[in-house]
Amino acid sequence: MRPEARALGIAASVAATIFAIIAFLGLDPIYMILSGGTVAAAAFLGILYLPKYPVREVRAAPEDTLAYLASRLRLAGHRVAQSPSMLTVRIGSFAAVRVFARPTASGSRVSYQPYATPSGWGTLITLVVLGWTGLGGLALALYGFVRVWSFTSSRLAPTLPADGGLPATPPSDETRTALLEAMSEAQRVAAEAHEALRATYWDYQAIVLLAAILVWVVLFIGLGPSIPEPDFLTRMRTSAVLATAVTVGVAGSTAWLIRRRIRPRFLRQRERAEHLERAFAREAARKAPEGGEPSSFELLVEASNEVPTWIETSRRGGISRDPAAGIILVMILVWTYGLVSAALFYLWADVVLGLVLAGLGVALGLGAFWFYRSWRRRWDSETVRALGDWKRRLAVVRARMEQYLEDL
Repeated sequence: MRPEARALGIAASVAATIFAIIAFLGLDPIYMILSGGTVAAAAFLGILYLPKYPVREVRAAPEDTLAYLASRLRLAGHRVAQSPSMLTVRIGSFAAVRVFARPTASGSRVSYQPYATPSGWGTLITLVVLGWTGLGGLALALYGFVRVWSFTSSRLAPTLPADGGLPATPPSDETRTALLEAMSEAQRVAAEAHEALRATYWDYQAIVLLAAILVWVVLFIGLGPSIPEPDFLTRMRTSAVLATAVTVGVAGSTAWLIRRRIRPRFLRQRERAEHLERAFAREAARKAPEGGEPSSFELLVEASNEVPTWIETSRRGGISRDPAAGIILVMILVWTYGLVSAALFYLWADVVLGLVLAGLGVALGLGAFWFYRSWRRRWDSETVRALGDWKRRLAVVRARMEQYLEDL
């Protein structure tokens, strides 16, 4: 039996066992959906997404294997983010896969781990944590796992030669391959910058919506007693109308300003990403530019001036671009707030218990600070590495193009 099928069977058995235990205990159906759905979905997610599943043995060093896979997958039109130890390949808007190569006596062993895009992780973890949507999170986790499994079986594994030896790139194709890889990377970075700007836009709009709800409640409660009307229902209706008018006016104007300031930026960024995507497809199909369109190399040189800005834009979102870390941090802060609040309450009744709770709350707060600092350092170092990788990639393309022109 394949490891993926075994993991899927174990995950399904664990989820079913959790619901069976809750049903055997005779707990309330609502509690069964809330707690059972969350626990079952979390267990299902962990069992399927934490392991690394084998793909194939390769007679090449790990770094050469990853470079070969990254090149082939990019040329096939996939968005691939490359780091020294792994590849992250995007599969649609939700699913992604991490590919690893570990050294062995004869070369390297390729394996993969199911993953998700930033928006995919945000949706998945939110569904799992909320309780009522735990079963939806379980279904989404299953969908992502099956999608990744299908991709690795149909695309990733066939990319690696069955005999384990990596074919060498002919010297005549090296320049064109380097150009295509650089264009693919530029398109990926441009698309991620567009997604980051779009996420920022909707984050701001969500904040406006939540603030509008809070303002409406405050105004509705605060205006009611001040209205000179003896009838209670009339006062409440008047208060609701006034609160709605003020809230809609303020929130609507704020949302309009946000739309006017940010939306044009991510629309322009989307056009750039789509333009690069079309140019890459044209170059991969060996078609000549039409009309007055620039050549692929000219387009790449033009985009190279903007790629550093795109990389910084895509990384600027921080926690919002890494939902898993953001949710962990928020949960720690919520627990910290709960412990500190309980400590302040118990200090009046039981000083020792209050001090213990306060100590736990302070420890959790320090832990949240340490977690954020560590995450921030890693995030910044990855941004610097991404900028360095792009500069090296562009330098290679320029050097090969210059050599190609000299040889003509």
